[in-house]
Amino acid sequence: MTLRQVSVQNRLMPLTASVQQGEQIHLIGPNGSGKSTLLACMAGILPCSGEIALQQKCLSQYSHSELARHRAWLSQQISSIPIMPVFQYLQLHLMHHRVNCDDVLSELCSYFKLGMLLETPVGNLSGGEWQRVRLTGVFLQVWPSINSKGKLLLLDEPANNLDITQVAALDLLVKKFCALGGTVIMSGHDLNHSYDKADRIWLLANGLLVADGKPDEVMKENTLSSVFAADIKCVSEKRHKYWRVFLL
Repeated sequence: MTLRQVSVQNRLMPLTASVQQGEQIHLIGPNGSGKSTLLACMAGILPCSGEIALQQKCLSQYSHSELARHRAWLSQQISSIPIMPVFQYLQLHLMHHRVNCDDVLSELCSYFKLGMLLETPVGNLSGGEWQRVRLTGVFLQVWPSINSKGKLLLLDEPANNLDITQVAALDLLVKKFCALGGTVIMSGHDLNHSYDKADRIWLLANGLLVADGKPDEVMKENTLSSVFAADIKCVSEKRHKYWRVFLL
């Protein structure tokens, strides 16, 4: 995917960047910095100025159904029919697949521990359960072994409402998807998680892409402290680093 001078009035300043196959890119920055806006533009959901191309083809040239075969998008919030059972919601993400998906469905449900929830109406799910269902759906939509066109996952704060074991499952699936040739672009607020897992970091502030590079290149104490308006320090212990925030 390539982005050329992509902008949204009052929300996102002109941004130019490129995304490589197999990358895991994390968007970090304060609330209101433009992360969700950028992801929605890249998903083809939010109109924007400039040009975004996926597989050397402008997003505007894709039909909705064609775009759904190439990328999946997890927004922060989405409503569904409360009485719809989980298995039926997941089937909505398989509408364009023409191969047997049972093995992949079973594998993903196992990762996110959905086996006992498949008959449950989505309106009866907890916040964490609903997030796991939604994550399973977007992975199903573009999983390479059942969708050869599936290349891109756009995840807006995917760790919301997940406990530590579920975040570990998410990390494992993201890594596996990238190893299969997919690309993941995700937003979040855990600096330590992004430092540890991301191949590249996009740091945003006030709608502007402040920095783009490897975690060690982008996550500098002075830069992070300025962007987040806090005293952010990198603490080194043996071979590991972690980040701590001290309010000014």
